Amino acid sequence: MGLRLKNRKLLRLAAGLSLALNGAVAGFWVTRGDMWTGADWALLDFGYRRAVIEGKGPSLSPRIVYVLVTDASYEAFGKNALDRTDLARVTHALAELGTEAVGFDIIFARPSREAADRALSESFEHLGTAYLPVGFALSGHKAPFRWKPGESYERFRNETLFHPVERGEARPFYATRALMQEDGFAIRAMGSGHISAYSDPDGVYRRMPMLIRVNGAGYVPALTLSMFLDFVRVPPEEIAVEWGEHIVIPAIQGSFLEEDVVIPIDSRGRAIVPFAQPWNQGFPKMEAHALLSYAEDPDLRGNLLEHFEGNFVFLGDVAVGTADLGQTPLEGDVPLIALHTSLLNGMLTNTFFEPWSSLQVLFLLVGLGLVLCGASLFRASWVLYATGLLVLGGLGVLTWTEQIHFRLFPLAATGGSVLVIGFGLVAGLEWAVSRQRSFIKGAFSKYVPKEVVHQLLLHPERLSLGGEERVMTVLFSDLANFTSISERMPAPELVPFLNTYLTEMTDIVLEEGGIVDKYEGDAIMAEFGAPLDLPDHPDRAVRTGLRMQQRLAELRSEWREKGLPELHCRVGVNTGPMVVGNMGSGQVFDYTVIGDAVNLASRLEGANKHYRTELMISEFTREHLTPGRFHTRLLDVIRVKGKSEPVRVYEVLGEASEPLDTEYRAYAEVYEEAFKAYLGRDFEAARNGFEKALALRPDDPASRAVMDRMEGMDPHDLPEDWDGSISLLSK
Repeated sequence: MGLRLKNRKLLRLAAGLSLALNGAVAGFWVTRGDMWTGADWALLDFGYRRAVIEGKGPSLSPRIVYVLVTDASYEAFGKNALDRTDLARVTHALAELGTEAVGFDIIFARPSREAADRALSESFEHLGTAYLPVGFALSGHKAPFRWKPGESYERFRNETLFHPVERGEARPFYATRALMQEDGFAIRAMGSGHISAYSDPDGVYRRMPMLIRVNGAGYVPALTLSMFLDFVRVPPEEIAVEWGEHIVIPAIQGSFLEEDVVIPIDSRGRAIVPFAQPWNQGFPKMEAHALLSYAEDPDLRGNLLEHFEGNFVFLGDVAVGTADLGQTPLEGDVPLIALHTSLLNGMLTNTFFEPWSSLQVLFLLVGLGLVLCGASLFRASWVLYATGLLVLGGLGVLTWTEQIHFRLFPLAATGGSVLVIGFGLVAGLEWAVSRQRSFIKGAFSKYVPKEVVHQLLLHPERLSLGGEERVMTVLFSDLANFTSISERMPAPELVPFLNTYLTEMTDIVLEEGGIVDKYEGDAIMAEFGAPLDLPDHPDRAVRTGLRMQQRLAELRSEWREKGLPELHCRVGVNTGPMVVGNMGSGQVFDYTVIGDAVNLASRLEGANKHYRTELMISEFTREHLTPGRFHTRLLDVIRVKGKSEPVRVYEVLGEASEPLDTEYRAYAEVYEEAFKAYLGRDFEAARNGFEKALALRPDDPASRAVMDRMEGMDPHDLPEDWDGSISLLSK
């Protein structure tokens, strides 16, 4: 049986709706600036563990081993703390075994007993291949570094820092303070590098900065990068850094490399750590006290040489209470020394994970949107549903295939975007089809408010299509989470329940001189200022919104006693020029208003969800209110879909005749001062202010939203036309 296309009108609608949905989704991700979400990383972690179990993860280099100070080591040494004399014995033993390099995951920042420090220092000199790390306090923005006197800082400045070849827009982390090795140790180390690691927001250690900027002096490499460059004989100045793309360690003449080593990085210089195996199944491990015991046994020295000779050794303290533990994509509570061994393993095997770029994902997303558009053109709805399922299944297969080939794809962001486009097409087309059927069958009659009827009786000539432009105020209200409530209630109970709510709200609108334009399910649209002229129509609309909230609170108390669900509504109010009159066809028309000001009121109602507010008005309504009649507070500057200019929005707290709660007034004043500082580009004062606001109201989403918005923003780099606004593209 052949598939037929929709009629011409629906074809145009499907094409237009598809373009709009694709544009909205693409615009959202472009505005966000990053297509990777926490859900994407969590899904990839799940796939990562499966890939490792199935032997499809990174391979293990045989040239990496651990020497670990454990609880058993402390018992063998008879100490409660790590004695540098014992550590010196371990280092001396490693010096006799011909190791390639020894990376220490310990910072000896302060002197201990003189004899112990001298023994450890001499052991480093005897070893000759010790790499001693530094730790940093980091800033996400350009910041000065706090230099201190001493040989460790001098060697750090003259030997550790370097200037690679750079391309692209760099957003590195900046070191502000350092935890250095004590001078006597630092000067005897072969090399150094940082071991500063920070988890992602969900607490998982996935990425490690390969380069950290020391402002005005150069870059300090990760400890493992420093070790690898020395091993392959590539000078640090030869490496090329393409910020947001990769670090290339070139196979130059005279190096030990047969091919370039490429390390994918983000714009901050972070590489995804290629963990090869869980901790207990990874690189060989030997306890420090066992190494000393074996080294003293001539019969076992040969085995030790086979274990250590020519290999990279990482020495760290993993005893209970002293080890740095963290969660990795493979497991939880792992000693973080695993970050460094995994990075070096990636360099030795030239195996790193490379994420898809946002641009690549956007191109794929646009293509998938066109596929869904094509499927929506067919009259049979199952074609669109089947295509959507196939696309989602294909994305899952793509994600797995890419992951086992060490490329990472954001399944959650892409799949979620496909669902938005698919459901948007379904909802839009179903709405259009229902409108067509309703028009054809004449199943719905028109509701005309009595005020309009009265005017039409006085002026029958108005019973024709057309309208006039005037400044009016429009109110939109909608119930929160009503869909889930309606799904739980049988129809015989739901209809009278909803009718009670609509009746109560309608009475308030009519009492304040407004007219109910239409009902859309549980939503109400009302206008003030027509057909009768009302000079104070903004006041009436705002008072209506407040009365609706007050009455709804009373109804909730009554419903609670009857075991009925509790309803909460959101109200948006806007004032502006709009066209009012009879709109429609020659047979069926409606008395209504249209225009940008109407659309903005609708968007404000939906914007309440973002800030968890109940009554939001625009700056235009606030300008028309009677001065001093209402308590309002500045909430944000937003851009809504369909309006290019930013709009200041305000929350209405009540009528001025009703005193505000003292604590809430204090919070509102602090928030408004902080927001003014934010608009004035004084981010430090703004952050301090929002933190004070959160202290007064810890669950305030508005303060948290603006603080999150300031993350990653440098007030000195903002364009001249920056207005502080945020785009709210969906209702």
